[in-house]
Amino acid sequence: MTPRRLSLVQLAASGLHHSGLLAPVSRAVGYARRTPTFPILKYHRVNDDADPFFSALPTAVFERQMRYVARNYRVLPVEELVVRLERGGLPRNALAITFDDGYRDNLTHAAPILSRLGIPATIFLATGFIGTAEVPWVDRLAHGLKKSAATTVRTPWDDELDLKDVPARLRAMERARKHLKRVADEERHRQLEALLGALGVTDQRAFKNLMLSWDDVHALRGLGFTIGAHTVNHPILSRVSPQRAWTEILGARTMIESACGVAPRAFAYPNGAAEDYTETVKQLVREAGFTCAVTTRFGINTSNTNPWELRRGQPWEHHLPTFALKLAWYRLSELD
Repeated sequence: MTPRRLSLVQLAASGLHHSGLLAPVSRAVGYARRTPTFPILKYHRVNDDADPFFSALPTAVFERQMRYVARNYRVLPVEELVVRLERGGLPRNALAITFDDGYRDNLTHAAPILSRLGIPATIFLATGFIGTAEVPWVDRLAHGLKKSAATTVRTPWDDELDLKDVPARLRAMERARKHLKRVADEERHRQLEALLGALGVTDQRAFKNLMLSWDDVHALRGLGFTIGAHTVNHPILSRVSPQRAWTEILGARTMIESACGVAPRAFAYPNGAAEDYTETVKQLVREAGFTCAVTTRFGINTSNTNPWELRRGQPWEHHLPTFALKLAWYRLSELD
């Protein structure tokens, strides 16, 4: 969205908000279709670190969004919404909230807000990071580019990255991340390790307590979270063999069932774009016993949506009226 268009949207949203019409419009939109639909919101980190290398939604912004959602939507876990969509009884203003990966700030910052408001959520765990010293590779990349003493670095894929200041390092991070997401998982691991070596930043002690422990997971369950699976090591499943994909999918489910005593019903594809999973991967998710799976593909879920290919969106807007208006508009724009 261009800055001019965004400014117009914010102006319209503010006008509706101050007139008192935005909330009624949001509630009415759910009845504009012949059949019910539901959006799924996707979050990662919620904290007040304001670290550009580790993006997170500020706590106050998250709380404002959740207060609005609690007043105007019926929030239910993804797993329950899928059942209701199939059997009937889906609320017209239904919505689901999800978190990916298993960051500890989901417990310390997000969960207390959701608990106070009585809002359930689903957290998709990459189980290999839970209760260990391991972290997602994107965090290791970000840490390396943030802390390196180098002013330039040549990557293993023969790209020269400028590291002269913070904006340059952020651009370098985005370039490196885009490249590494496109290569096979084993090659990505090799190239990342080589790049971190060239940057001179291989120490992972800075990541202590970044991810949840299993005790933290139990605490989240006590606060109304349901637990979903996000593989063991977070590989992009279209970049690994079917055998490795099966190990990652079933392994995560088994670890969660062993730790929590309940098998997860929902799965999230790592990265989650259309090119990041295949028909074979979808079939493996079904065979592992999951009843639904979420992507990161934009859209609203309807009775025609494949339950193993549910759409999700990430609410980037910090301006609450814009968040509310866009959420309503997306539902309305899906009209047949």
